[in-house]
Amino acid sequence: MSQLLVQFTHLFKSFGPVPLFEDISLSINQGDVFALIGENGAGKTTLLKFLAKAILPDQGEFSAAPNLTIGFLPQEVVVQDPTITVRDFIEEGHLSELERGMAAALEKNQLTEWAELHEKYEHLGGYRKVPIEKVLTGLKLETPLLSMPLANLSSGQRVRVALAKALIENPDLLLLDEPTNHLDAEMLEWLENTLMARIGATVIISHDRKFINATCNHVIELERGKLSCYGGNYDFYLAERERLIERQIKAHEAQEEERSSLKQKIKAFVFSKAKPSSPSDRNIMAYDCRGGNYQKSEARRLDELKAQLAAIETTPIQHPRPKSITGLRFTPTSLASAVAVELEDINKVFKAKVLFSHFSKRLFKGDRVVLTGPNGSGKTTLLKCIAGKIPVDSGQIRIAPTAKIAYLDQEIEELPMDQTPLEYFESHFQLSEEALRRELHKAALGSADLIRRPFSSLSVGQKKRLMLLSIILEKPNVLLLDEPTNHLDFLTLEAFETALLNFEGAILAVSHDSTFIEKIATQEWRL
Repeated sequence: MSQLLVQFTHLFKSFGPVPLFEDISLSINQGDVFALIGENGAGKTTLLKFLAKAILPDQGEFSAAPNLTIGFLPQEVVVQDPTITVRDFIEEGHLSELERGMAAALEKNQLTEWAELHEKYEHLGGYRKVPIEKVLTGLKLETPLLSMPLANLSSGQRVRVALAKALIENPDLLLLDEPTNHLDAEMLEWLENTLMARIGATVIISHDRKFINATCNHVIELERGKLSCYGGNYDFYLAERERLIERQIKAHEAQEEERSSLKQKIKAFVFSKAKPSSPSDRNIMAYDCRGGNYQKSEARRLDELKAQLAAIETTPIQHPRPKSITGLRFTPTSLASAVAVELEDINKVFKAKVLFSHFSKRLFKGDRVVLTGPNGSGKTTLLKCIAGKIPVDSGQIRIAPTAKIAYLDQEIEELPMDQTPLEYFESHFQLSEEALRRELHKAALGSADLIRRPFSSLSVGQKKRLMLLSIILEKPNVLLLDEPTNHLDFLTLEAFETALLNFEGAILAVSHDSTFIEKIATQEWRL
């Protein structure tokens, strides 16, 4: 039987008047690989932080195996020390301190101290660490990068470094918040194999459906403050969820029929009592004899009917929420030209590295092109060149006169973190508060209560959905999308994919999401 690593019961957590978790419980055993899914803002990241002991619940009980080690990869890596190098960041921590202490004790021939440190090192799992070279190679973190300050790296590189650190420590419980966002196809395959070979337990938040299908043996869904657990991969979850919804719909319909029947019976009963019929001469004696007892029996029957109706009213079976979004759609302005964008013999060099050379392509109206290639090959740079954010070194980029380009950056930091969504959309699109609420509701891209909160207080997923609303409101006919699926929940992602399939302009997207590519792409450009 697998060892129980973590268990929490009757967990409650709220931020403000609305509870985030309501009486949720979960057990995590050695060998479990959980996919944690739910809508943006449902509390997935908060639940990971609770498991990482970074935040405390308002109520509930938590227990963990003795000496449990935990590794946590956040969505965004905040650099506390601007001078720390990548290597020092990876090697810092309690095990690295023990290793240095053991080396110093051995050098001074302090064998008793070395033995004590060695025993503690073994107890904490030091010899279970994954070889650093294996992880750095798998995540394509080249040797020159290790001596650089962590603060000088891009956000994507910092996340890969933090992922490497977590994997090298090889903890009993590994918590990964969107680990695939900055990985190319080769790194993604390597991570899948690494996670499947782990002995400990893992909890993953990821938008990549193929990735969690390959790695996870359980799915936990966080919805409206409740936690549901499914014993299988993502495909199993979808099938089981569909069966549960069908059963819930049937139960809801049966209860509604019973409710209607009870109301009709009560109404008929009350109506018949209001207009009693006189007994015939033949039955007058029988009528007089049953008198009081009959009336008491009828009263009891009426009370029973009312009690049954009250029970239904107090414990209604809810109709399951529809698992689809229908209002998310683009309304592009007219694109008169057949060719939206033409690239002719363009070249770009960055830090002495040739990103693309003599690159020529045409993006036609109706094209849905996915731009692929390994990390660092220049995909984001090419999008920014087309968007006019950075120049090419040579060559020509021709944009059709009627083309209206919208660029979706993968970096959430582009948003003004000190502003609220209401301030942002008022200044950029002249939207009133009522109009913004209406747009959010129509596209199901956020709840009305978040529009007065600063962007800095929102989850990464909530910010990404607001960025998506921003490009929809621009009414573009050419979309440049840099990793558009990152940070989106599955419901929004599927609605977004449908909107792109119905988009009448031209699309050029950078993505490593294989499911997204298979559904959307009509062709591929590779760098």
